[in-house]
Amino acid sequence: MRMFGQNDLAVFDTLDHDMHRLRRQPWNPYFSKQSVTRLQPLLIQPLVDKFCDRLASVQAAMKPVNMTHAFGDLTADIISEYSFPKGYNNLDQPEFRGKDYDALMALSSLSHWLKQFGWLFPLLNSIPLWITKYTSPDTYLFVQREQNLIKTATEIIATYDGCSERKENTARPDLMHAFLDSNLPASEKTVDHIKASAQTTIAAGTLTTTHSLVTATHHILANPFIHDKLMSEIRHFTTSNEKDRQQLNLDLHTLDQMPYLTAIWYETLRMFSGISQRSQRIFPYDALRYKQYTIPPNTPVGMTGMHIHMDPNIFSDPHIFDPERWLPLESEESARLQKYLVAFGAGSRSCVGRELGRAEFLSTVVAVFGRFGEQMKLVGTARGRDVDIKHDYFNPAPSGESNGVMVTFGNDGF
Repeated sequence: MRMFGQNDLAVFDTLDHDMHRLRRQPWNPYFSKQSVTRLQPLLIQPLVDKFCDRLASVQAAMKPVNMTHAFGDLTADIISEYSFPKGYNNLDQPEFRGKDYDALMALSSLSHWLKQFGWLFPLLNSIPLWITKYTSPDTYLFVQREQNLIKTATEIIATYDGCSERKENTARPDLMHAFLDSNLPASEKTVDHIKASAQTTIAAGTLTTTHSLVTATHHILANPFIHDKLMSEIRHFTTSNEKDRQQLNLDLHTLDQMPYLTAIWYETLRMFSGISQRSQRIFPYDALRYKQYTIPPNTPVGMTGMHIHMDPNIFSDPHIFDPERWLPLESEESARLQKYLVAFGAGSRSCVGRELGRAEFLSTVVAVFGRFGEQMKLVGTARGRDVDIKHDYFNPAPSGESNGVMVTFGNDGF
């Protein structure tokens, strides 16, 4: 995908159907519901707990938190820990900086230019970093990140010995070693291929999950009815012993049984739509029929999920954040609406990270609101400026005047 400096190197930018299926094979078992369920207490929950401890330290200092940067640090740590021998460890820093999130959004903001002018990306990479840093700080962020990914991919390949040490010791290999362990041909295991796969994984795992958590946090705090109903459900599913602890470690099986939390997840996906770009598809074999139109084979057809998610003929009052529209989850109406939820795409090209994103979202919302929910308050945040989609940079973006969703925290606990 030229708009991100890639040219048929990773599963995300692969056009050929058979090659796409081949490249996706190492991803499927690693992001399956079974795998995510197993890894949730080993990888996701410990980082969520660390995140909550960081929030507690900020709470003690009585400082407002930029939740866009805070969630950006959390999600980048989770997906990097999932992908590499060693994660980014953003949560070990004294401040929530959101540097990975900012770098990825800087690249995303240039995506349309890079798509039309493919020579721009190699040109930007050829400029010495010290020049880029002072002439274009946003460009510097993602060029530096590109170079770091190349370095990481080179080190992973150079130190690979046929079996990941992490796989032997913890039964959870990092994704990049999973590629090297796979049956992919050697031509698919070069530095360029590993770097491209890493770029896709980190970007998708950081941006989409951050946007979902930011969107949900704003709407929960901005709507007392939603906030109170979520808090009531968390209390119902949390034992007395857990309420006295600093962390609320609910397993994924329990989280999946929380209907209002699930409804918030669905409504969040509808509101922020995953990506805003038109996802193009090509059917190479036969003509397609759409109403009175005939679409010839090999014709690119694009669609943005926003047009579905905001269609008042499908979702009544689509600009209102209303988890109740999904309840009860077992109803025919809920099943009908779920068919139109396309934040992760559909079919063989759907996002492989759906189960991981869901696990991160559910775990984080329960942990954060279970521990701090009664004291959290929005400050200096406006929905139209800081939450609603104002720009299509492939990834949805708020107004350029936004400084993030800001939240203050009061005293700890239930």
